Amino acid sequence: MAPFGTLYTTVKFLHARVTKILAAANLNGLDISIDPDFKYGVTNQTAEYISKFPHGKIPAFETPSGFCLAEGSAIAYYVADSGPRRNQLLGRTPEERALVQMWISFADSQIWPDGTAILSPMMGSSKYDKEVVEFHESQFVRALRRLEQHLCQSDKVWLVRDELSLADLSVASGLLWPLKIFMDPEYRKDFPNIIQWWERLLAVEGVGNAFDAPVKLAMKRPAADGSEADTTRTFS
Repeated sequence: MAPFGTLYTTVKFLHARVTKILAAANLNGLDISIDPDFKYGVTNQTAEYISKFPHGKIPAFETPSGFCLAEGSAIAYYVADSGPRRNQLLGRTPEERALVQMWISFADSQIWPDGTAILSPMMGSSKYDKEVVEFHESQFVRALRRLEQHLCQSDKVWLVRDELSLADLSVASGLLWPLKIFMDPEYRKDFPNIIQWWERLLAVEGVGNAFDAPVKLAMKRPAADGSEADTTRTFS
């Protein structure tokens, strides 16, 4: 049987935006293949790729019928909506569906950009600007406090209602690299409910393997200016 679709992404490391897609597919029992010959910077600049995905971004997704889709959150939504657990993943009522979308937006507009702004100079991928990094770190911590406050409620096991959804998968995907790279034990101690939620999520069958669990969390925060960057390291 042909796979549900093919995912185009780097194969050198686990792209964090791919994790929520693979987890949603696993939970829905959908087989997604990853193109083993994909080379970032090469494949995504070919005329064939651009004809399907004009912006040349990854991840990108194609079904056997020729339906093409770009942007990680859109792909994750499509995959979540294409299987038997769609109502769990996307919400069972208009209110739940709106809350799921709220947390997906929170991940995309808060966690991802601020986390990336901290990580990029730290890993030597961009020039360090102290004022810029400190601003984004303050915003990242603000987002974590919002998440921690939500999860500290006595009845909160998952972000929306009493079962995991695409909201959890989306926020977790945004936290993957920060947790692995700069959220060391001192950093994490202020967010115990987030860490408990993270461990609970990765213990779910189908989610943990999508995130390549067990995930080794940061033990020592690298220098913010990239002076300790390991240029050979990948976000695997």
